[in-house]
Amino acid sequence: MTEKNHTTIWDYLAWRGDLLLTQDSFNEVDNLLLCIVAYIDFRRIARLRSFDPAYAMPIGDVCAMLTEEDEQRGLSPEDYIPVMRAMAATPRFRDVKMFAFEDSYDEEKVMQFSAVSFLLPDDSVFVAYRGTDTTLVGWVEDFNMSFMTAVPAQLRAVDYAVEVARRTPRRQLRIGGHSKGGNLAAYAAIYLPEKLQTKRLVAAYNNDGPGFNAEVLASEGFARAAEKIHTFIPQSSAVGMLLEHTEDYTIIDSTTVSLLQHEPLSWNVLGNRFIYLGQRSEAAKLGDDVIREWLADLTKEERQEFVETVHQLLSAGGKIKTLDDLRTGGLSSGLALLKGYITADEQKKKMLSELMGRLTDNAKGELRRTAEEKLKLAEQDIRQKLDKLKKG
Repeated sequence: MTEKNHTTIWDYLAWRGDLLLTQDSFNEVDNLLLCIVAYIDFRRIARLRSFDPAYAMPIGDVCAMLTEEDEQRGLSPEDYIPVMRAMAATPRFRDVKMFAFEDSYDEEKVMQFSAVSFLLPDDSVFVAYRGTDTTLVGWVEDFNMSFMTAVPAQLRAVDYAVEVARRTPRRQLRIGGHSKGGNLAAYAAIYLPEKLQTKRLVAAYNNDGPGFNAEVLASEGFARAAEKIHTFIPQSSAVGMLLEHTEDYTIIDSTTVSLLQHEPLSWNVLGNRFIYLGQRSEAAKLGDDVIREWLADLTKEERQEFVETVHQLLSAGGKIKTLDDLRTGGLSSGLALLKGYITADEQKKKMLSELMGRLTDNAKGELRRTAEEKLKLAEQDIRQKLDKLKKG
């Protein structure tokens, strides 16, 4: 077993941070760094909310205003403010300016959306969408992608990019995001006005974000934008393989394993790009197949009812708003969930049991098929070796 590479964005900043964007052009690692910054909570900095690029703030000035209470609002346990400060200290990023910060949360619409934009020294603008945060609404909106053609955050992502592009008419446009933010970036690229999409959009980066349903993938916008969408998926992460990816995607290496590979700080870097791998791990491919078979087995109505029922149970009738509420609620939260299930009508109980049963059966079936395939390969290998011994 080979030892894992541990060269990450920290090494990239140390080794290549002295190269100006005008010397060494924008790359996929720069994209990931800006998408990491998008997770930080800039709500206290009122000036950043302006969409007027004349009021854009130097990245170093923004860093000087940040405190611990502004730390990132994503699902990662890591701190991201130190990343932003390290970026601001390099010649490569010190002249970057930030503007157009937006943070929207609408429980009624089931929408969680956040984005911030960067004016880059190479005369381009980069739109970075935040991934899923700790709100239950954010999680439910992610689940809604499995049966809705478009969720509110996706629609807002398009409008946001159009507005930023309108305010910066002489700049090329790049967009990106991590996790759900990556899906928003790809969706925006697909549904931008055709002129903006073909003339000014340089690239859209989907960093381990979900794919799309068949309707989106069959659209004219997708056909036009597909070559500009760059999708990166760690070898064993499951998040980026949700729904479908018909665009080319790149499997990359990470310092860690399994679902922990979704953490962008773990992605391995070589020079000005990620470390590419040939294919997904066997365990990850197995998980992909299980999830896809399960989703394919559900009708649109079943998916919708499943999501609504799970949300109702998790939120305890609207009393629980965030994952932190669930975590800190301890026994009371557990009791609320149990009570919610007990009081659910028989039809919902039956549906939950049946759907979870289907998922379990699919998983068992995949495991059995995988085991059978491996046994056949092992048997063939043994026979080949025995034949060689006989001939020898």
